[in-house]
Amino acid sequence: MNGTEETTTTTVVAIVSSNYLLCLGLQRIVEAEKWIRLVGQTVHGIHLDEMLATERPDIAIIDTENGASVPDLIQKLKAATPGVKTILLSGLDDVECTRQAFLSGVDSIVLKVQPSAVLIATIAHLTRSSKEVVLTLGAQPSRPMPTIQNDLPALRPMTPTQAHQPDGLTEREREVVRLISEGLSNKDIANRLCISSITVRHHLTSIFDKLGVSNRQKLLIRAHQNGLTRPPAMA
Repeated sequence: MNGTEETTTTTVVAIVSSNYLLCLGLQRIVEAEKWIRLVGQTVHGIHLDEMLATERPDIAIIDTENGASVPDLIQKLKAATPGVKTILLSGLDDVECTRQAFLSGVDSIVLKVQPSAVLIATIAHLTRSSKEVVLTLGAQPSRPMPTIQNDLPALRPMTPTQAHQPDGLTEREREVVRLISEGLSNKDIANRLCISSITVRHHLTSIFDKLGVSNRQKLLIRAHQNGLTRPPAMA
């Protein structure tokens, strides 16, 4: 049993999306995880109501491109199924949708560019933390995350200048942030950049200080706001 299969009961996961290819991809991602049962593929509207009433999912995965209001979906899910945890699948450019999801009480966000293992780890973490208000961006925390209201970085609108000049980060520091957003560990980053793990830690200390954050989860939120998770533009 690996680190993402610590639960011994079946976790019912609903997919709230009208994107057939996305749903098919999610099925392939979790098919080896016998403790996960997927329900409600390509559902919204009345089909969503029927699925919630019959399946009572433990976790709902919401696609930002499902054609419905994400805040409304989050509130509807939590009202219809008390205790359900919500995961938003977010693109790099879905900044406003992500902000609204935060304010509506989403439990977790996974970026679509992250590896599939990130989604599995997030589902496992939410399953284990059913009594906590958890917010992750794919990385699996070693302890329960603080509550959203008390510990999220302020979500402020960005000016164009802020988007292009993110708090004085060097190009190498921006590269480290992008690799963190892909779910890489310090060791993986060191191998990718051909530097030592100690140098990676030095970069992280500098990044945390410049962005005013204290851990990787807050870093990913702030980086997503500032556009730091996007690959550099091609000339």
